Formats: sequence, C-alpha cells, structure tokens
Amino acid sequence: MSTNPDLATQIIKFGGQANGRDKLFRLIQYGSKLVWWHLHNNARGPEMVQKLKKLESSLSMTRKLLRMGKSLDFIMAALKSVHIKDTALRLTITMSKLNQACFLLFDHIIYAHNVGLINTDKKKWSEISARFWVVSLILNLARNAYDLMNIIQEELRQRQSREAKHGQQVNGDSNHNRTTYSQDTNIVVKIIMQNKPVVLDLVKNLADLVLPLSTLGKVNASAGTQGFLGLISSAAGMATVWDSSLKLVP
Repeated sequence: MSTNPDLATQIIKFGGQANGRDKLFRLIQYGSKLVWWHLHNNARGPEMVQKLKKLESSLSMTRKLLRMGKSLDFIMAALKSVHIKDTALRLTITMSKLNQACFLLFDHIIYAHNVGLINTDKKKWSEISARFWVVSLILNLARNAYDLMNIIQEELRQRQSREAKHGQQVNGDSNHNRTTYSQDTNIVVKIIMQNKPVVLDLVKNLADLVLPLSTLGKVNASAGTQGFLGLISSAAGMATVWDSSLKLVP
C-alpha cells in the first residue's frame, strides 16, 4: 500500500516541530482527561481511569519540560511586536506576549517542584501562573474582537458600495426582511470562510479561557468540561501548526 508523499512529508514536518509535538501531547492530555472523567462518572474501568490519569499527568509534565525556556521566546516576540503600527494590535499583542512569558516562567517553578528540585507552595504558584494566562487570553480575545470589528466594517462598506453601484434601494416590501436576514447570514458565512485564522484563534482563546479560570476557582468546570474544551483548543492549535496559512499574523 503506497503512502501519499505529500502527507508523509507534512507529518514528518509537523512532528519535527517542538510546537507541533507540544500541541499533539496537549491533545492527548486533554483527551485522556475527558475519557477518564467519562469512565469515572459511569463507574466503569477503575483501573483504566487510574492509567489515564497517570497518562494525563505524565503528558502535562512532559509539556512543561518541552516549554522550558520558551518564556524567553515570548519576551523576544514582545520586543518585535512593539514596532507594529496599529496601536490596538501593538498593545494587545505585546502585553499578551509578556503575560505569556510570565505564565510560562512561573510554570517552570511548578515543574521544578514536581520533579523535586525545589520545595515550594505549588498551589500558590499555580494560581499566579493561571492569572497571567487569563490576562493573556483576555488580551487575545480583545485582539480577536478588534480584528472581527474591522473585517465586518470593511465587508459592510463593500456591500454598501455594491448596492449603490447597482442602484439598489430599500422599498419596504414584504420580502425585505427575509432578504436582509439572508444577506446578513451570508456576511457571517463569508467572514468565517475568508478569515479562518481570526475565527480559529477566537475559538481557541474562548475554549482555553475556562481552564485557568477553573484553576483560580472562578468557574466550576468539571474535569470532563475541561477535557472537552482542552481538546477543542488543542485541535485549533494543531491546525495552525499543520497549515501555517491558518496562523493569525501579526
């Protein structure tokens, strides 16, 4: 049986990237969490539940190790983003990168504690790390909202320009509401199809937001909910590594 050379090359390329491996491990980590939660709730396979919990924990530790030193990468990215001309993008992206750097820096402390290098208050550092993660995600969502606002405004301007060009006018007939609804729906679909990076990033950030909020006790999300949302955000993250055209820039 022959293998598609393009697919094989893409798989090798994906696996060769540290970011790709991290996203894959994250997908399996949260998938394990979702499965053991489901088994536990249905009082099935207690041994399998324990195995999946160990797998989840091991993958979490592996990812912390793989991210070691990545806080410096985010600091460098923040220094580059200060040159973005658009003020809103410059502020949201730069501050988000700095908060991500802090989030990972404190995450390193948790890893050092878990492997026995230091003895510290894990719960305290987990909450501090989660706070920086929350701020980073809120800034990302603000950037997503700003991008979508600009995209919608541009689409509406183009729509008005087309209507003016064709001399279309609202005539108040009974079909107008249905026509307007159809046009609005078409605009939403068009925005999603033509701006996949923005929509994908928005979905990822919304799904991720619940995770640190759960750590901080701000929301009461079950292990199953966390696992499901983690799966969604991980899949979105994997998509951007697999296909670079889906990655939001700058």
